[in-house]
Amino acid sequence: MIDRWLKEGQSNREIARRLAKAPQTIHNEVKRGRVRQQVRQGKYEQVYSADFAQKAYQNNRKRSVKQVSLTKELKEKMTHYIKQKYSPEMMVKAKGIPVPISTIYYWIHR
Repeated sequence: MIDRWLKEGQSNREIARRLAKAPQTIHNEVKRGRVRQQVRQGKYEQVYSADFAQKAYQNNRKRSVKQVSLTKELKEKMTHYIKQKYSPEMMVKAKGIPVPISTIYYWIHR
């Protein structure tokens, strides 16, 4: 939608209003998704590409998320503590389980 509205000449503020987002959010998205495109022989301009922005986001997200490997031993420990009615917070803080609390919740609910 952003790329279509930009091609129609809408401002970042107008796009932000339509999407109920902050204008700075739209500015950052447009800045992040700009690519250099040839418009005619020897002439280039920066244009927003939603596909490029999405690929850049996915690539950045992939590199920013640390993978946690739940070993068999770690799963057994967590299962033991869950059966003893420990909360994920208590497992991490009191029992020293080296896993983010959100990962424990994810593992419990899957």
